[in-house]
Amino acid sequence: MKIIEVGSESVHFIKYCKALDERLIDYEIIAENTIKGLVYKNQNLYNFRGINILSLIKSFFKLKREIKFLNPNLIHIHQINRLAFFVCIAARQLRIPIISTAWGSDVLIIPKKNIFFRFITKYVIKKSKYVTADSKEMIEAMYRMHKNDIKYQWIQYGIDSIDTLKKENFIFSNRIHRGLYRIDLIIEEFKTFVDAHPDWKLIIAAEGEETENLKKMAERLLKPENYEFIGWLDASKNAEWYGKSKIYISIPSSDGTSVSLLEAMLAGCIPIVSDISVSYEWINDNENGIIFKPKQNILEKALKINYEYCANYNKNLIKKMALRKNTMTQFMNLYSKSLVK
Repeated sequence: MKIIEVGSESVHFIKYCKALDERLIDYEIIAENTIKGLVYKNQNLYNFRGINILSLIKSFFKLKREIKFLNPNLIHIHQINRLAFFVCIAARQLRIPIISTAWGSDVLIIPKKNIFFRFITKYVIKKSKYVTADSKEMIEAMYRMHKNDIKYQWIQYGIDSIDTLKKENFIFSNRIHRGLYRIDLIIEEFKTFVDAHPDWKLIIAAEGEETENLKKMAERLLKPENYEFIGWLDASKNAEWYGKSKIYISIPSSDGTSVSLLEAMLAGCIPIVSDISVSYEWINDNENGIIFKPKQNILEKALKINYEYCANYNKNLIKKMALRKNTMTQFMNLYSKSLVK
């Protein structure tokens, strides 16, 4: 089986391709720009973001010739965008089956911008034999554009295994320091909590445009021994903090299925998440995590959870639904199903 993977410079796509390498899958890459994390692979680059009609037509026919030359059994599109649209047109003419994977904004936000974006999104969905997404909210949005019960598949990209270490009184936050992720609200919640529990410490990883403001806020509200900004972490350090933190908190105002949430659940953290649709796909409030609600001390509520039940439930759930070796098997099964005429 030979596959064309259509993707971009994303950690999720790069890890997916490396998992294909481990399975010895024969594949080629089509992308808009060079994917630096996959420089060892041949990459065929096409950009359809210009407005010159002649250039777009020229690029399309070049793309079509390339796909015909590569002669794949299947094309897998990662993210529904303009490149995906032109790949779909070429593949349809060449009678090559397509699987598409939606990423979030491509089906939740972009189609609402104008008629053109809605048209190309709907076209890719209609011409794909299957469409995968990592949240049911995305599947519901696509179903409203094109009703087909068989087409949509809830599959995670997958995460690598993370060990549970000796748990300590750490609350871990590792989302980017932007307004969307409400790190300031986490600091406020922790301020109320730590007054009653001075042996706890808030660990704030990552950085962003709000980092300096957040540091000043923490300095004003908290004692130095009760918090630490630790900056960007590599995968091993990130896993270490998941492993030894009792509580993981991520309360953005909007989100898709967060890889960091899945990693924290696998590592045995009690998760605290936003009151948004995707959270309810993973968390039963007060059972295997806490759903953030205003005017409640969410950290106090987290302490009242049965930790052993929460940790075991979450580990088993993530191993089954989101561990990479299992999700890759789901994708491979979908590849096989797509080849059946």
